[in-house]
Amino acid sequence: MTGEVPAEIMAELVADAAERSGEAPEAIDVTQAVAITWNDGSLGCPEPNMSYTMALVDGYHVILVAAGEELDYRVGAEGGFRLCENGVRPSS
Repeated sequence: MTGEVPAEIMAELVADAAERSGEAPEAIDVTQAVAITWNDGSLGCPEPNMSYTMALVDGYHVILVAAGEELDYRVGAEGGFRLCENGVRPSS
């Protein structure tokens, strides 16, 4: 399952999850991969003491499972991704 996320972005995320977990890329499971419009530049995952653009940001929300751990990735439209460890899950 890759949902609406472009293959090149998904490959980047799977490679990151594999590196973090020590698992082979083929062992990474995709549980969610959707296009989303984030409410601001934090991509739904604000960090303390940071400020963000107050504009809608198109991007993707991807949940991967690697070595039994769920990894919550946020991707902005302009590329680049971040692993969110303190965010609220957007309702799909």
